Amino acid sequence: MKPARVVFWTFFTLAGLWLESLFPGVDFLAPGLILAMQEEKWTVPVWLGLIWLFLQEGTGSLAFGSGILWYGTLAGLYFLGHWLFEARNFLFVFILGVSLGAMHFLLIAVMLLLQDRSVPLERLLTESAWQALIFPVEWGLVYLIHHHLPDSAHAA
Repeated sequence: MKPARVVFWTFFTLAGLWLESLFPGVDFLAPGLILAMQEEKWTVPVWLGLIWLFLQEGTGSLAFGSGILWYGTLAGLYFLGHWLFEARNFLFVFILGVSLGAMHFLLIAVMLLLQDRSVPLERLLTESAWQALIFPVEWGLVYLIHHHLPDSAHAA
């Protein structure tokens, strides 16, 4: 991978983790995984996904496994939708965002139930709505930045 890409993904990871500390319950790394799947060779999203998975699992308060389900479902939704839509289409990314918002609600509700824990329903709904809304917006911003990297084939 070229140095500009390494710097980009390192900065993206650090910024995503910082934003997650400001907005608990929202995954700011998920749009990057989709972008990496759309743009990079398959080694990049695999390595990024593994690194982010361990970061999310290590910093989260839920039992091990929710991150695997989260990123596995995200990858599955991408591959399923990729057959139906153009991968870089904003409508596709919007549908992914709405699907992730619903998935956040279901996954957290099930994991909390399995661990005999509870969270106010309003908080879970708010986090899910934020996830659904932030995902396509963040993807769009990161997509534009990514395409203006010096070594990008799309750079002007």
